[in-house]
Amino acid sequence: MRYPTNAAKVLSPARVANKDTFYHPELDVLRFAAFLAVFIHHALPRDASLYIANGLSPAVTRWLLNVKEAGAFGLDLFFALSAYLITELLLREHAQRGTFSISNFYVRRALRIWPLYFAFLALTVFVIPTLIPAERFGPIYIVSFALFVGNWVCATHGLPFSVASPLWSISVEEQFYIGWPLLLWFCGVNRLKQLAIAMLLLAVLTRIGLAVYGVAHPGVWCNTIARLDPIALGAILAFTLKGRAPQIGNTLRVIMCVAAFVTWLLTARYFSHAGPTSIATFALSGFASVLLLSAVLRSEARLLSIPPFSWLVYLGRISYGLYVFHLLALTLMAQVLVIPVLGVQLNFHSRFVLSFLLTVAFAMVSYKVLELPFLRLKDRFRPASKREPQYQFTETKPLTHNAS
Repeated sequence: MRYPTNAAKVLSPARVANKDTFYHPELDVLRFAAFLAVFIHHALPRDASLYIANGLSPAVTRWLLNVKEAGAFGLDLFFALSAYLITELLLREHAQRGTFSISNFYVRRALRIWPLYFAFLALTVFVIPTLIPAERFGPIYIVSFALFVGNWVCATHGLPFSVASPLWSISVEEQFYIGWPLLLWFCGVNRLKQLAIAMLLLAVLTRIGLAVYGVAHPGVWCNTIARLDPIALGAILAFTLKGRAPQIGNTLRVIMCVAAFVTWLLTARYFSHAGPTSIATFALSGFASVLLLSAVLRSEARLLSIPPFSWLVYLGRISYGLYVFHLLALTLMAQVLVIPVLGVQLNFHSRFVLSFLLTVAFAMVSYKVLELPFLRLKDRFRPASKREPQYQFTETKPLTHNAS
């Protein structure tokens, strides 16, 4: 499929270093925000009496627990970010070369995801049980997580009592990485919007069916099809923006961010992850996630090159490791009552901070030692540009040539 050049819109060089790359440092910050939301969700205790015993009123406690539950929606932000970026990269490659290589795409994703993922699974199976005796990650989870279908086992058998339990979401992402390029290749990138809308409808219908049959949590939460909303909306955003950043003022951006977080909070308070209200839960969370994504996308973000803002960019860059290791760090610190040598007794606040710092330390080492060597290999599988990226989509026949 070829795009006409007479009305083409070329990406701004102020935002993109060169025509073969696509990098927004502000999206790294958003990745860190997504991780922080998930970290808060897992770090804050669920027992209301613990907050009340520390002097908080029942009303404040209730809202604090809502913040905890809203943090789970950081996962939807991760899904939306992945869908937006993957779709944008596939569209750019197609606009530059007239096609995209599915095999190269798969290799790049494997180099990004697999090294840390399988290393942590190995730790979970062979090392972590000696550190955390309560660890339970049975054979059915080991096999299903290794095959990237762990989310379906979690949906039917429940989440494992394991520090690896958050990795069910990696199965969802991998399923998207496998299926989305194939859909675009068979149907044509010009059908992207229709495909994404169909995904939205499929997600809603799936949740209706699960609600009718009374499927309990995490039957909806871990169901790929029921969680397609942020993925579809992220893809639609990439198709709509066509490589550009939204041209909106800072005041509106702030309003959009506040509206997104308020939507998360109210959704957590009045809607659930299963049952009739779940029909709307993930649509609202997906919308809020894409609203956040739209609010932070900028043509340039010079401030993020200056400390301490650049630190947030770095934390976003290692956010995959932060996500993988955070429950391990929280669980290890939960077993520590006193800081060795110093003899300082730990309370919840100090344990929260130390858990976060330990998570960052794990992620930094993982990024430098394990992830970076494989990330450098990705350049060998990047497309060789044939022309400047152009984003005018026309109604043409679906792709029929081999994209692999």
